[in-house]
Amino acid sequence: MFEMEYKSLYLPTSFGETHVLCFGDSSKQPLLLLHGMTMSSTMWYPNIKQLTQERCVYAVDVMGDFGKSKPTAVIKNKQAAQQWLLEVLNALLFDKVDIAGHSMGGFLALNFSIAYPDRVSKLILYAPAGTFHKISYNFFMKVYPALLFQSEKWVDNAFRWFSGRGEQLTPIFRTQVIAGYRHAKPLLQVMPSVFPIEEFHNFKVATLLLVGDKEVIYPALKAIAYAKKAIPGLEAHLIEGASHSLTMEQAEIVNDLTLQFLRK
Repeated sequence: MFEMEYKSLYLPTSFGETHVLCFGDSSKQPLLLLHGMTMSSTMWYPNIKQLTQERCVYAVDVMGDFGKSKPTAVIKNKQAAQQWLLEVLNALLFDKVDIAGHSMGGFLALNFSIAYPDRVSKLILYAPAGTFHKISYNFFMKVYPALLFQSEKWVDNAFRWFSGRGEQLTPIFRTQVIAGYRHAKPLLQVMPSVFPIEEFHNFKVATLLLVGDKEVIYPALKAIAYAKKAIPGLEAHLIEGASHSLTMEQAEIVNDLTLQFLRK
């Protein structure tokens, strides 16, 4: 799926072994990627090659979600999620990193950055779940049947809904996602929610927010407006023709905006 070499790492944490794929030149500043819910680190296949122009990329399989991480304890709340990610950074021997996350991964990235701002250089949020606006009930109506019935029909329905053009996933990645729905047992019990304005008091991490103009899990403009109110100096872009799967649908635009932000 990836068109370049990578290393596969397993990092010990108190929540189990965390699987990480490492791409690029290890002498470059690290960029951690956190995938969306019921995806895995392989969701970044349209983005990795470009991102390694500026960073050594570490794509993390979120503990308790689909992927190769091996949970021994359940992440039940935001504090546990912060502790898990802190242990991942410590296991990698990173004092400070850039972090990017999509959907649930965006929520987890900001959740960590609020708790440990001194460990984050730059923060990149791709259509973060919850975070700046409550999630639409339609999200649960689409995703939960796929988790419950585990059939190709329901999985395809969910991901077509996530797409601004109603497209299915790329065949190889689709096969992997369907296998995850059929065989994996998600143990990540944190529910993405809106961060109160008070939690951003003195928040100074440079942040980029990208949301598709056809976003389906919440109204895009309202989410961006709240984010600008919460985060001083926020850079935000509305991506034309993209929905919740913007990192795949509009990969070239997303990659370009990300690289511009990382170079600043």
